[in-house]
Amino acid sequence: MANIRINQMGYKSISSKQVVYVGRATDFLIFDIVNDSLVYEGKLEFFGMDETSKDELSKGDFSDFKEAGSYCIRIGMDTSRVFEISDNQNQVSTDTLLKAFYYQRCGVELPEELAGPWHHGSCHLQDSYVYHPDAEELIKSNPAALEKIDSSGGWHDAGDYGRYTVAAAKAIADLLLAYEDFPHAFNTNLAIPESHLEGSDILHEVRYELDFLFKMQRKSDGAVYTKVATRYFPAMIMPEDDLTPLFIFDISSPATAAYAAAMAMAARVYKKHDSLYADRCLQAAVLAYKWLEANPDERLFKNPTNVVSGEYGDITDIDERYWAAGELYRTTGEDKYHNDFIKFYSKLKDKSSKIKYSLGWSDVGGYGAISYIFTEQKTNNEVYEDIKSGWLSYAKEIEDRSKLGGYGISLDASEYIWGSNMILLNQSIHLIIANKILKNKSYDFIIERNWDYLFGVNPMDISYVTGLGEDAIMAPHHRPSDADGVKEPVPGLVSGGPCTGLYDDAAKEMLQGQAPAKCFVDHVGSYSTNEITIYWNSPAVYVGAYLV
Repeated sequence: MANIRINQMGYKSISSKQVVYVGRATDFLIFDIVNDSLVYEGKLEFFGMDETSKDELSKGDFSDFKEAGSYCIRIGMDTSRVFEISDNQNQVSTDTLLKAFYYQRCGVELPEELAGPWHHGSCHLQDSYVYHPDAEELIKSNPAALEKIDSSGGWHDAGDYGRYTVAAAKAIADLLLAYEDFPHAFNTNLAIPESHLEGSDILHEVRYELDFLFKMQRKSDGAVYTKVATRYFPAMIMPEDDLTPLFIFDISSPATAAYAAAMAMAARVYKKHDSLYADRCLQAAVLAYKWLEANPDERLFKNPTNVVSGEYGDITDIDERYWAAGELYRTTGEDKYHNDFIKFYSKLKDKSSKIKYSLGWSDVGGYGAISYIFTEQKTNNEVYEDIKSGWLSYAKEIEDRSKLGGYGISLDASEYIWGSNMILLNQSIHLIIANKILKNKSYDFIIERNWDYLFGVNPMDISYVTGLGEDAIMAPHHRPSDADGVKEPVPGLVSGGPCTGLYDDAAKEMLQGQAPAKCFVDHVGSYSTNEITIYWNSPAVYVGAYLV
């Protein structure tokens, strides 16, 4: 572990640039690695003790150094890893983060010409049984008694092979927002099967997931199933070797509302590119919303007692209904959705900012807020101003918090929980939206520090993204990466990051007594610190697109 922490993927010439040193020092030097020539001399300022890592830190700034090239930093006897100054680095990172969704595809072969060494056969093509408590026995004795549904396609959610509606909705939302806000960042041919078709590959990739979600909706009434998964997590095997019976699990109001929101977004975004497909998305959203109207009481999902695959449960559906109403109003302009949005906002307005503006998979109020802040439809001025001012107030809270730690990032010590890197990236999205509201770049410094953290300016001195950076994670809790016989993991996957919970055996064995920001181990068994998931990648794509 090096004492000099830099962004291992490098910096844009115009971006702010900081170096963090573990220890006390006064000066740093930048050398061109091509000819080992000194090109920059800078000063370090002693920060003191960083509470999240329990390290003493010194910090330096070299934002005024903008010459493209390959460099290293030297402080005393320490030398940093090589880094680039290049205006293409963030594009490379964003493309790699987005291509990771292709590697998560279910139901199709990933051929070598597109997937490289991470190619594999098609998987999970069998129909799913609609879950029944006696399903296992009925499969053996009377399978015809069980209803079956084609549930092929979509993305494997995480390190296992389940597929979950609410997780998909969050990932789709981030990716569609990224395309809406920063279309210039998505012109790269990603080498996916649809790359030869007209339009951006991000829209082709999201469409692959949307096509799966259509299958999750009951056509009879619009309700949406919660998940497709096996009863137990599979062994560490390749997806095509997972032949355990698949089940499609009960409908729920959070899943139905999140589905309605994602489909309404898709209808808006795809309208310019494929109006027939956009109409199909809107019809699906409207049908789901009709079920919500007919079923105003929450219907939450809990795993049956004999099922231990991912639950993705929730404690309320108000935020999902709020988001669905907001997206449908933004897309259609119909008054009934506006009225519902106002009604649901009245139930959320007194919640904490972390809840009201959350961009997670279970707390989705932030997406509802975004839909209203940027709608072109007529708004209720009082509600609009309340949401907007609240968004900006929370951005200021995030900014104030970032000044307390030595790494200048937005996480505080209490936020090093399961998926801490998602929290960091969601906070970056919040700040980017604040910049959009303010029509300036007030929060770019923090956004760039968070990005640096992801790629190496962190207490672990590691890039939390597979394949990106000289010292990137190598052993994610990700079944294909573990089982494929390839040394390098599938590239572009965002690790969950430090988690103080120590939930898995690897974390319990290796991380006792560690500071919050050091509760991480690059070990395939550490699902609580080193798993991956589509909704940790999706906010990274959004942030990367902003920084392109």
